[in-house]
Amino acid sequence: MSDKLIEVATTAPLLERARAAMRGRAAIETALSEVTERLRQARGAVRPEEDVLDVAFEAVLDGDPVPADLADRVLRVRRGNESAWAEASVLAPLLERLQERRTAVHRDRADDALHVLATELDVVLTAARPLLSQLGGVDDAESAINADRVQPWRQAVELAERHVTVRGTQRLIVAGALDPPDQARVTARVSAEIRNLVDDYGTVRDPDRHHPTVGTGADGRDVRLSGSRIFTGRIMTDSHTDRPARPRPWLTGDGVADLHFLARPAVIAWVPTIGQLTGARDEHEQRQQAEARAEHERRPGDEPQPFLRAGRRMPPPPAALLDRLAREELGDPV
Repeated sequence: MSDKLIEVATTAPLLERARAAMRGRAAIETALSEVTERLRQARGAVRPEEDVLDVAFEAVLDGDPVPADLADRVLRVRRGNESAWAEASVLAPLLERLQERRTAVHRDRADDALHVLATELDVVLTAARPLLSQLGGVDDAESAINADRVQPWRQAVELAERHVTVRGTQRLIVAGALDPPDQARVTARVSAEIRNLVDDYGTVRDPDRHHPTVGTGADGRDVRLSGSRIFTGRIMTDSHTDRPARPRPWLTGDGVADLHFLARPAVIAWVPTIGQLTGARDEHEQRQQAEARAEHERRPGDEPQPFLRAGRRMPPPPAALLDRLAREELGDPV
């Protein structure tokens, strides 16, 4: 996995509720805790046989005779070690299988957890809309004090923090389903790809209607298109960045402002299922490919002719089509 980021565990309560909705996961977590502790105890019970030698050595130096049960002591240590090793040799693969099962359950039941987040989002937005309407143009604590709207402002800030928690938990759930961590003990890891996927397509429906650089990988910078080419049947657009881009209006870093945007009547905020999330991304990419291909094939003369007094005139065939037909009839020019 590339570009991994450890998420700060501020989403624990909501994350626990979301994970609890995944049928079968709670039992696995309980078993993992028990097996992990048993394995720790088994590995800690191993004693080096040299301990017996050290005790005998100190006794002899003190003038005592060599212990008569010296061999029995070594055998007891050896048998204890063999028992601990045997237990650890079973517990270690058991722990690994449980971790693999937890990953599979998370992948298969991620939508159940996302439904919990969708319900939380609905509660937050339902409570936020009348508050935001009451605040009007108040957009910071100082203006709230001046307008005597401190209490609504505080409530709006609390709701904004809950929304941030929803999105942080959403990233973790999606990461566990689409991009699970490569280290079994790490359960709160999100890659940049997953973060962008959720931010672009998992926050609002039809995001390109509200932000022009969704899905371009701009990541905070403006993308200026500088040409396109066909590569393995796909339109590849070369681009460069020059000036800082306007951030996504639902991810500005100002929680209350983001909530203002999501509460608009024309905006549909959502927590999609895994299928809806990846489907929204795929549909957007296919639409971009179709638009880029159409732009690549458009040539001067493709535009429809204006209406004439004698009646409407059909537009001429596209120049690209004429070129293709000419090559088929006459062959490529030498």
